[in-house]
Amino acid sequence: MKSPVSVALAGAGGYGALYLDALLDDARAEQVRLVGVVEPRSQACPRLDDLRRRGCAVHATLQSLFDSVTPDLLVIAAPTHFHARMTCAALARGVNVLCEKPLAGSLADALHVAKVQHSSRAFAAIGYQWSFSAAVQLLKRDIMHGVLGRPLRMRSIASYPRGVAYYTRNDWAGRIVSAAGDSVMDSPVNNATAHFLHNMLYLLGPTRETSATPRSVQAELYRANDIENYDTAAIRCEAGEGVELLFYTTHAEPRSIGPAFVLEFTRATVTYDARTGTNIVARFADGRVREYGNPEVDRFQPLWQCVEATRTGAAIACGVEAAMAQTLCMSAAQRLPIVEFPRSLHRPALAGDDPMIAIDGLGDVLEHCYADGVLPSEMADVSWAQPAHVLPLHAAPAASHAQRHAADGVALPA
Repeated sequence: MKSPVSVALAGAGGYGALYLDALLDDARAEQVRLVGVVEPRSQACPRLDDLRRRGCAVHATLQSLFDSVTPDLLVIAAPTHFHARMTCAALARGVNVLCEKPLAGSLADALHVAKVQHSSRAFAAIGYQWSFSAAVQLLKRDIMHGVLGRPLRMRSIASYPRGVAYYTRNDWAGRIVSAAGDSVMDSPVNNATAHFLHNMLYLLGPTRETSATPRSVQAELYRANDIENYDTAAIRCEAGEGVELLFYTTHAEPRSIGPAFVLEFTRATVTYDARTGTNIVARFADGRVREYGNPEVDRFQPLWQCVEATRTGAAIACGVEAAMAQTLCMSAAQRLPIVEFPRSLHRPALAGDDPMIAIDGLGDVLEHCYADGVLPSEMADVSWAQPAHVLPLHAAPAASHAQRHAADGVALPA
């Protein structure tokens, strides 16, 4: 029988509670031995009694955990602004890491993680679930091998309604900088829907472990809620060899839209829409159809693949290098102005049972933009939209670019 991999979890409330359920209840949990949990608010852990019965210690800090045990793998489900420092602390000790998305709360933090990883014997995986799925891996393989032809344009949309409880559940939601002064840049682009921006960049990456590097970013950022950062974005990004990427996301629309994407190639068009089907489908110009599967199957693939990689040394699908492109794009967008939606468009609505601010007609506008491949300011009848400048990114697309930028001081967005 294989020796179990020792695993610790940092963050056992919120999404971390789902990781904890997997580590305690999943049939594959026999592969692991849970040796510690970091949760400063132990009452936030819904499985506290189960942990005590198993003799698994709950620590208030990561340092306390490391003082008592050195796990083989640390799973980080802590708030965004802790991602970089916790990842670096583990890598410096030779501990493998699976960190929830995003990579970090700022580009500077992400580059520091890349530098630390470069000198560590351990790996750091970033939990963009789709990147670990069989469906996305098969699609990426076909893109890399030219089966679909040359990529032309990619579009993605994801609207997740969020209300008062979402923005008041902690002291960092909707913030650019945390109360303690750490970069968090919390927004749909860097939190709830970061997956779908990352997915386009990842699919364009030249290897299984890399993403395409953004070359320019144009972003229209809007705000409905009384928060520091934006809750709505429409982004145009040029990546790879001149491929146009378009991304639309909001928390101020009461309908859930998507996630959905359309990927255009010279030989085929690839589509996915969670509302109308469960599989990624490629339709070729010659009439052939290929289904790649459902990218939502088994959201904990990152966990079990990282357990296996810890045991065998296998390469991980999505690490620091692959996740860096989303951080580059997000950081560039963050430099652009945030426009307030007119108060006359505010409408009361519900996100589930949670009261929310909805913007009248916003979902329809974003869906039209998605269908036509334009930004809101490029539509004729959107009075609230304001155009944004194109920001060129002076970043080389080759592998290990993050380490080179950190070493050579290449100018990137602050």
